[in-house]
Amino acid sequence: MPFRTPILILASCAVLAGCNVNDQGHFTTTGPDKAAPTDATAQTNPAKIQLLTGTPERAYTQLGPIKVTVNKLTAFHPNPSVETVEEAMRKKAAALGADAIIQVDISDIHIAALSWGARTGKGIAVKY
Repeated sequence: MPFRTPILILASCAVLAGCNVNDQGHFTTTGPDKAAPTDATAQTNPAKIQLLTGTPERAYTQLGPIKVTVNKLTAFHPNPSVETVEEAMRKKAAALGADAIIQVDISDIHIAALSWGARTGKGIAVKY
């Protein structure tokens, strides 16, 4: 029995190491699906980034996957909106210099660890 306690502590630390808190107090995940940054001078205006549920007919280059999670930290905060998730996705794609995010999928609100409600957005950042 005494041997299990250190293993449980190490496992808990490993799980929590994959989380951080962004400047808005929302938890975001880090890991292998986090898009790698490209040339820093290529950053685009987030408001000009298109969100597409499918794929465009014109030629494009994939820059990397985009995944964001917007959380409701207490029962008294408002539920995360689709617009909030879209804004977070655009900011992340702008840092990569993307023109659009394709195959966008935004989840319904669900209960998540350390959150009273969360909404997740996924897609692929592309450059035309």
